[in-house]
Amino acid sequence: MEKNILALMLRKYDSFTRSERKIADYVLEHQQETQCISITDLSGECGVAVSTISLFCRKLKLAGFNDFKLELARAALPDGANVSQLAGEILPEDSAGMVMGKVLRAIQDELGNAYHMLSDAAVTRAVDLLQRAGQVLCLGQGNHAVVALAAWAQFAAASAKFKTIQDSHMQTVALSTLNREDAVLYFSYSGATHEVLEAAELIRTRGAKLILVTRYLNSPASAYADTVLLCGPNEQPFQFGSSAALVAQLYVVEVLLSEFIRRDPEAAERNRQSVGKALTQKCV
Repeated sequence: MEKNILALMLRKYDSFTRSERKIADYVLEHQQETQCISITDLSGECGVAVSTISLFCRKLKLAGFNDFKLELARAALPDGANVSQLAGEILPEDSAGMVMGKVLRAIQDELGNAYHMLSDAAVTRAVDLLQRAGQVLCLGQGNHAVVALAAWAQFAAASAKFKTIQDSHMQTVALSTLNREDAVLYFSYSGATHEVLEAAELIRTRGAKLILVTRYLNSPASAYADTVLLCGPNEQPFQFGSSAALVAQLYVVEVLLSEFIRRDPEAAERNRQSVGKALTQKCV
């Protein structure tokens, strides 16, 4: 493959179909935006099917759309720059104190963005589903499995119906035995991985409810969700699950937990008292 994906697209342009040329035209005109867009949103912008975008990427000898975004980000690097410079504004000459301040401001900005992205109607709907559920599975893959674990740890002290499973095989086992009274709280930045789509299909088959925490409202998994909670930064392709995305999702967890407890504080307090008493036995 050529060093620059843009050069390769231009060289192959005449061999593209009409739909593929729409994709190429959009990417060439919106190189920066395409690095942060979802495949579903790109299909809407270009007026083509998602499958057409996948075929377009394979025609460029790439594994898929995410691979395409990686090459696009690489092509956007200035001469002499390296991939690590895409991560943020931390510079080699910064002191430790400057790094601390920059990271603090970045997290503060991301929490503000998460607040503005999150819909109160979606939060209300999500907590309605959590309250009515017989059991709630908190799930995620990769970095987002850590958020799912944190969500379970938070909610477990307020209600015994919250559970989590880290192993992907056992997640499938649990999802395949859900019933109509159950709910799944699923964390996925893209909402477009094989794992989340397989889980969403199983959840729909079982008649359970899906609460999806994701960055993209029009992600493929969103079509399966009973409610979608939007949060997260516009990650560059080389960021691979940034801390900012995790912080935004943890903010959503705290919002859901606070609203869940606000609706039934007595029950939550009884559980917390019981948990607190048991945990004191572990202290020296």
